[in-house]
Amino acid sequence: MSIDAIKQVTDREAQAKERLAQAQTQAQAMVEQARKEGEAALSAARTEAQAQARALLTQAEQAGQAQTQKTLAEYEADCAALKERSQAKLEEAAVRIVGKVVRD
Repeated sequence: MSIDAIKQVTDREAQAKERLAQAQTQAQAMVEQARKEGEAALSAARTEAQAQARALLTQAEQAGQAQTQKTLAEYEADCAALKERSQAKLEEAAVRIVGKVVRD
């Protein structure tokens, strides 16, 4: 093999090693960039999920408060009606008791 051929082989090997090193560096940079983008996407997804959870919780609380107010109003109306019926029966009972006492 001639000296020129050996020099060409040596140069080609050096170029191949340099390209390999560049490719490895580029691959590492791509992996690092992908990791950073993945972390950013995960962080954004977590933030969005938390915001949605807060919104759903707020909606649930509002719906619960509305249902509580509705139920409370219904129970208050039922209590008022029961109180009226009780009052009417109390008056009837008082009239009957007085009637029996007066007859006896």
